[in-house]
Amino acid sequence: MANLTERFIIGRIGKPRGLKGELRVFPLTDDIERFHNLKCCYLEDQDENILAELEIAECRIVQDQVSIKFKNYNTRDLAEKLKNQYISVARSEAIDLTKDEYFVADLIGCEVYDQSFGYLGKIFQIQKTSAHDVTIVRKPGKKDLLYPNLRSVVKKIDLDKRKIDVNLPTGLYEIYR
Repeated sequence: MANLTERFIIGRIGKPRGLKGELRVFPLTDDIERFHNLKCCYLEDQDENILAELEIAECRIVQDQVSIKFKNYNTRDLAEKLKNQYISVARSEAIDLTKDEYFVADLIGCEVYDQSFGYLGKIFQIQKTSAHDVTIVRKPGKKDLLYPNLRSVVKKIDLDKRKIDVNLPTGLYEIYR
């Protein structure tokens, strides 16, 4: 089995809300409601180092943001120290996926091969757009290649081999390479 991500970052902590330690959290997950069922989480820095395991005292959804209060963080000053850190959960706490869904974190670093052009590079990032997700493939010495995540383009994903087979739309390869 492939070496899959053990934890998933689901939010970035913003500035405190009020005086009692409540924090704004910008969700980095498709399912904002998942925060309601969360009892504890990990606090991570931008390099994905675990800084602490935190218990959640309160959680509510405010428009497109989450408002969280952690146990033992009862003042604005204490909460301020968590600003710009990340909230993650263990893989066992991740949301359930359907048959053709994958966690972005598991796809990052996979090698991408096109049926006509061969090895394209490794997945560097996946961006959300209003129409569909776009995969960014990076290959040293080459311009980044972007392709849409559509069933007509992505033919096979093999996480065990860390390999993705695609069939790029006509002319797309020539734009980037």
